[in-house]
Amino acid sequence: MHLHPSAKTQPQPDNALPGAFLKLALCAVSAAALLVPTPASAESESDSPERRFGFTHPALTQPVGEIELETRGTWKHRTGELRAFEFSHEFEIGLTRQTQLGLSVASWSLDARTGEKRFSDAALEVIHNFTNPLTSAIGSAVSAEVAIGERSTALETKLILEKRLGAWTLGWNGSLEATWDGERVGDLQESAGELSQSVGIAYDVLPGLSLGVEALHVLPLEKWHAPSQSELYAGPSMTYRQKHFRATLAALFQTTERTEEPALQLRTIFGIEF
Repeated sequence: MHLHPSAKTQPQPDNALPGAFLKLALCAVSAAALLVPTPASAESESDSPERRFGFTHPALTQPVGEIELETRGTWKHRTGELRAFEFSHEFEIGLTRQTQLGLSVASWSLDARTGEKRFSDAALEVIHNFTNPLTSAIGSAVSAEVAIGERSTALETKLILEKRLGAWTLGWNGSLEATWDGERVGDLQESAGELSQSVGIAYDVLPGLSLGVEALHVLPLEKWHAPSQSELYAGPSMTYRQKHFRATLAALFQTTERTEEPALQLRTIFGIEF
């Protein structure tokens, strides 16, 4: 969750990458998954919450007492209008066998055009797991997050579904976010919402290495009015995992014609367990 003061933008020429390039990327990852023999999954016998996607969260939570530092960086690009980095640093703590607490100590952004740095928010998130994606028909969890910035406050709720079938992982997230903006936290006047859902499929080509594809659909609700347009993104993802370290790289290309939104979102996630 990232909060930024609202800003008006003028329509720009369509900057979405050609459809042929996107299809080629998706086909390449899918072909790799189909051609590599099915290995024994390195984590098939453990209840690990390891990510396999950049924009879709797993259903499992951290073991009791375990702490992980997750650092996420997202590059957003649109020719001529947007070149920015967004960063967040979150501690994930296992409270019980099914509940995890997340504390985002600082989220901030950097405008690559001007060099301006801006604090976004600090956030608190609770995730509760209901069913295990390894042993149940489908894994499920819910999360609630509150984020407070200099001029914004946001509340996000999310439903998380996941299923692991041998070397395959299927994931889906659906979320609703409400945002209140104003000159200061105590005087928030404007309210807006956002509905989004993401879906991904990944394959463990080797123990500790996963390849996949992911899609993200965003439905903005300005002042809670029905939107005239939405955004759809799709692209490949890759995750490398070791015992106490993991790294995820994911790219999403916009397939719609929302020229005021990023044409490309490139995300890296690094997790270190303590």
